[in-house]
Amino acid sequence: VLDEIDAALDEANSGRLASILTELQQYSQLIVITHNRQTMKAARVLFGVTINEHHISHLISMRLEQASQLAAR
Repeated sequence: VLDEIDAALDEANSGRLASILTELQQYSQLIVITHNRQTMKAARVLFGVTINEHHISHLISMRLEQASQLAAR
């Protein structure tokens, strides 16, 4: 579990970290907590929490491969 490891990184170093994470995911399962877009792009699946107008939290998930296929349509 890696929690906000990219918080202090600039764009160039965030890209380098994303490359390292992509390489590591071939051998390990990683859970990365982040708000950084470049780091999220390296993920296969994203999980998040959203809140509706009634202040009820909902968990959401998205497989990026499926999202890319839907966006290409």
